[in-house]
Amino acid sequence: MNKMTFAYYSRGTVLAAVLACSACGEEVRSAQWWMGHGPELQAKLIECKNNPASEKDDNCRNATEAFVTLVSATAQKNGASAPAAPGQQPSTNP
Repeated sequence: MNKMTFAYYSRGTVLAAVLACSACGEEVRSAQWWMGHGPELQAKLIECKNNPASEKDDNCRNATEAFVTLVSATAQKNGASAPAAPGQQPSTNP
């Protein structure tokens, strides 16, 4: 293998590693996990709200799902109808 070929493969390997690792910066947490970690959930929701590209982020989706689940459970416990999830119309059921 000559120097030019080695340099080409080395850059390709480094690029592949960087691209693969760019998605692994934060551990993906389940909605269940977010429901049990209130302060972290609140911080993540704020982070997601402030970053428009985050709608594709698994943790933002899971944190939002956890929030909607918690709000719905609280509303049902209190006898109120749950608020609509983002992008949905409120329920008209009593």
